[in-house]
Amino acid sequence: MKRSVILVSLFSLLLLPGCWDHRELNELGVVSALGLDLSEQGKVQLTVQVINPQAYTTKGEQGKTPTRTLTSEGETLFDAVRALMTKSGDRLFYPHNQVIVIGEDLARAGVKPILDFLERDPEIRLFTWVLLTKGKAEEVVRAPSDESLISAMHMMLLVDDYDSASKGIPRNILEFATMVYSEGIEPVLGKIEFYEEKGNPTYQLIGGGAFKEDKLIDWLDAGEARGYLWVHNDVNGGIITAYTKEGAENQAQADGSSGLGERISFEIIRTKSRVKPVLEGEKLSFVIDLDVTCNLGERTDNKETITKEDFKELEKILSQAVIGEVQGIVDKAQKELRSDILGFGLTTKRKYPDYWNQHKEQWEEMFPELEVEILVKAVVDGQGTVR
Repeated sequence: MKRSVILVSLFSLLLLPGCWDHRELNELGVVSALGLDLSEQGKVQLTVQVINPQAYTTKGEQGKTPTRTLTSEGETLFDAVRALMTKSGDRLFYPHNQVIVIGEDLARAGVKPILDFLERDPEIRLFTWVLLTKGKAEEVVRAPSDESLISAMHMMLLVDDYDSASKGIPRNILEFATMVYSEGIEPVLGKIEFYEEKGNPTYQLIGGGAFKEDKLIDWLDAGEARGYLWVHNDVNGGIITAYTKEGAENQAQADGSSGLGERISFEIIRTKSRVKPVLEGEKLSFVIDLDVTCNLGERTDNKETITKEDFKELEKILSQAVIGEVQGIVDKAQKELRSDILGFGLTTKRKYPDYWNQHKEQWEEMFPELEVEILVKAVVDGQGTVR
């Protein structure tokens, strides 16, 4: 009986799958960045940054570089992916891809045709970050970096550290696709810029692009991006600058014509925001309620902050600064974009589903006319130490 068990066990091992189709690392082309553009012929142009596993750790040693870049075109994104195999001697491996950059022309034409492949292909991770760029994504993917041997890693560091300023809007494939296909919210993606600064290659994650359905319609600057993050409860850090009471009262100073005096910098410590739809009869309005806790990081007027009245004045200044940032993106969304990037429709659908079902066909006309109240509870928790 014991021998029979052993024989059966050994026979079972023969049926287990092995590594018959494994590939060695030096036979793989590990993709670190994807760039997606619309070609002049109306096709999908794909650019990939591929890590060279045979390169030395020091860039340029023995003529080898850490990455190489390949480009192809196709009628679809899948077609372009397969077309790369006619240029690459390695099997391209996508699970370690760090970032996907979408060029402006493709974003304005519509991203739904490429989203299907990004969601469907098993090698593309749904948590891969997606960014927009003005101009061509190919230029960003091909660009060098002084921060990292692999420029895709530099872009990833910027995404990981976006909350140090909260002026960029990183979104992964899953988050972006959810916004594209959901009712009551329009998508926004963060923007990556590449340029030379005093001869040095520079990446910057700042601002974003606003969509209507799946088409890019306009850009958001740094301030509008943080206003967007306030509304979506996604501000985790950064610096808020404002004028002191005296600086705000001085018109010349407020116009920025007399230098840096009479300004204050607050460091964001904790935030919480809530968007509340309010339905009274058939009238729908919204309240954006924010709690903000900051430290006092700098006063260019060199005044001490000691009394309770001093802190109350600072909290009033902080509150008005946050209201200004939020009001800026509300005005932009309602008056310029006329696109519900704030997700008011989605919050209405969740709280008042019957009202939403009755009015969702008219939401595009209703959204710009909605009344919005912004309430901020600001706390200055500390003033630092002047030594």
